[in-house]
Amino acid sequence: MKRNEFKKIAIIGLGLMGGSLAVACRKKFPKARITGISRSREALTLARKKKWVHEATQDVLLGTHGADLVVLCTPVDTFLPYLKVIDKVCAKGALVMDVGSVKISVLKEVNSHKWKNLSFVGCHPMVGSHKRGIEVACPKLYEQGTVLLTRTKKTCPESYRKAGKFWARLSKKVVHLTPQLHDKLISEISHLPHAIAVCLAQTASRQALPFAAKGFRDTTRVAASASSVWLPIFEANKKYILADLLRFERELKRFKKALRRPEPSALRRYLDTAGRRRRSI
Repeated sequence: MKRNEFKKIAIIGLGLMGGSLAVACRKKFPKARITGISRSREALTLARKKKWVHEATQDVLLGTHGADLVVLCTPVDTFLPYLKVIDKVCAKGALVMDVGSVKISVLKEVNSHKWKNLSFVGCHPMVGSHKRGIEVACPKLYEQGTVLLTRTKKTCPESYRKAGKFWARLSKKVVHLTPQLHDKLISEISHLPHAIAVCLAQTASRQALPFAAKGFRDTTRVAASASSVWLPIFEANKKYILADLLRFERELKRFKKALRRPEPSALRRYLDTAGRRRRSI
């Protein structure tokens, strides 16, 4: 397939991630037929109105029929049921990818089945927002972040190559990680911060919340994300998240110890070190 030009691209889930992907695919793959699949009639209507998709449907069987590329932009606990449907009707050797933020559990489930037609590659674009819905879709969303690709011994090399070429058309940087390293690192920089934001949002009193300004809003922004998305993530990556929470608890103890001291030098050093690490990003 010259230049990775897919004939039919089906995107399941037309929220921020799926909607933005549909817009990007219309631009980067002009010869492909883009089909949007969603349970939301409003999302389908908007996608058609904006001409982000050629077809829009609630029917997964109809939408993925004959597709040679399918991208799952839905919560990670929905993947396996969708894959069972997709495999019945997609093109022979169709590439199926996801945009989820956990990989070990997903690939374990995928590899436990023998697929007739599809070939799965676990992907994770490091983009997104706490905002939901196709209304906030951004044409350049995927240009703004790194895409992580993962594979196991059972991953088809040709499909993996196709996945890499696909994301290279949409993103400036594609990085290859093992599923284990992916889940470990993403726990530290995504799942742990989300857990802390949730706890912080719960910690502030109702009396204080009306006075919350930019600092509190920025720090707790991701806590506004949908539980339907994050509950499966926390469950799937529980091992690494619990380990990172223990590390965070140790850091809290260090901060409390420095704060209790009458001399502020230890606290100043702690703040300065954290500041340098943050500025290095």
